[in-house]
Amino acid sequence: MAERRSRGFVEQRRQTIVEILREEGRASVSDLADRLGISPLTIRRDLTALEEAGVICRRYGEALLAEGTSPQSAASPFEAEKEAIARAGARLVGDDELLFINTSSTALALVPHIAAQGVTVVTNSVLAQGLPIPRSGMILVTGGEIRPPRGVLSGEFALANIRSVAATTCFVGCAGISLTAGITSTTQQEATVNSLMVERADRMVLLADSSKLGIGAGFSYAPLDRVTLLITDTGATDEDVEILREAGIHEIRRVEP
Repeated sequence: MAERRSRGFVEQRRQTIVEILREEGRASVSDLADRLGISPLTIRRDLTALEEAGVICRRYGEALLAEGTSPQSAASPFEAEKEAIARAGARLVGDDELLFINTSSTALALVPHIAAQGVTVVTNSVLAQGLPIPRSGMILVTGGEIRPPRGVLSGEFALANIRSVAATTCFVGCAGISLTAGITSTTQQEATVNSLMVERADRMVLLADSSKLGIGAGFSYAPLDRVTLLITDTGATDEDVEILREAGIHEIRRVEP
């Protein structure tokens, strides 16, 4: 699978830059280039586009979010795809299952669509407080260090609680899917939590829209052959699907937005 050069690739890369800045506050051009595996010139072009859109500003050789930027700013153009993927994931959940769900917006969007009863959800997102509780089930939050503004819970406290759980299924999203780097996150803290969730679950269901294909986002948390099922959208081509299967992903489903 060649690295995607489509509009979706560029938009996802810029969204990844915004996510990094939300997590860490600021970043240099060289740091972003190293983490995304692209040239500083390309990063500068992305930063110029984001600055012109009013999302970020640049000071003293670094980029940071513009004052007043909300979590909804520079929203993903793949919201319909994400919703369709989340619904498809929810249909896989059976009664009395114990699930890991990470902080991915697509993975969290699965929870309101769970029709099964007695489901327990374990998540490291503080946004879980706004989710509906599955019928006769519960939502457990790992605790841990809060990394604003997305409310990611990480650190040894979160990891210790995850180690005490043996889940049936791990529903996770990602920042990118790369043939060389595998499944990736934008931060080391998230990658560590995601990796342990995958390790402590019987199966891994990856929920990722097609813009994530061909992107390495800095920190690997699972190899491709650990993915039991990838649910993506119809933006993924037949060639993409065949290459990902050959790379080790066991099953791939494409859903219409």
